[in-house]
Order: sequence, then structure tokens, then C-alpha cells
Amino acid sequence: MNDDKWSMLFTPFRTRTEVRNTLASTLAGLMVPGNGAALFPVEIGGLATGNDREVMESLGRVKAFCDGMKGADKKSVAASIGRDVLELFSGALERMKKLPPEPIRAAEVAAARQVRRA
Repeated sequence: MNDDKWSMLFTPFRTRTEVRNTLASTLAGLMVPGNGAALFPVEIGGLATGNDREVMESLGRVKAFCDGMKGADKKSVAASIGRDVLELFSGALERMKKLPPEPIRAAEVAAARQVRRA
């Protein structure tokens, strides 16, 4: 898929959570056995999408993987998968940048207070 298709995938969403959920499900879809999970690169196998920071860190991890491909490795199946995942995360992050931060819920504030007291 090219970058435009990934961008179109994330366009209708109005919250960062929706973008992250779709990112996670799309990433899982790329890794299912029918799509060649055995070929999915181990270096980018454990990408996280739980919050904004994890998405940014995962994007950096995929980018480092893709930048590390040299010579014949650039034409390998792993490199192709890495480029698709890089475009997927880039599209998701671009959409997330356009959306406002989500409000902090009372439960999250209470949990933070508990951590500080301990």
C-alpha cells in the first residue's frame, strides 16, 4: 500500500484513541499467518500502540529498522514489510498531530496521586 491509502484510512477519525485502535488492528492484520507472519521481521515484531508516546517510539524503531537495510537487504520481503509498517505508523502519527489531545480522565488523575503517595 502506498502512503495515500494509509492516510485515507485514518482521515475519518476524530480522536487519537480511534487512530491508535485502528493502527493496532491494521498492524495485527499485517501480522496474521495468511499474510506471511513468518516473514514479519522480528526487529519490529513488538510495536506498541497504547498511547501517543508508544506510537512515536514504535515509529522510531521501524524507521531505524528500515534505515539499517543495505544493499540486497533493501529488496527483501522484510524490508518491504518494514516500509509498509513505516508508512502505516507515519500516516497514523500525522493524523494524530492534527487532532487535539484527549482530556485526562478522573481515574487517571487518581492513579497518579496514588503513585506519588507510595
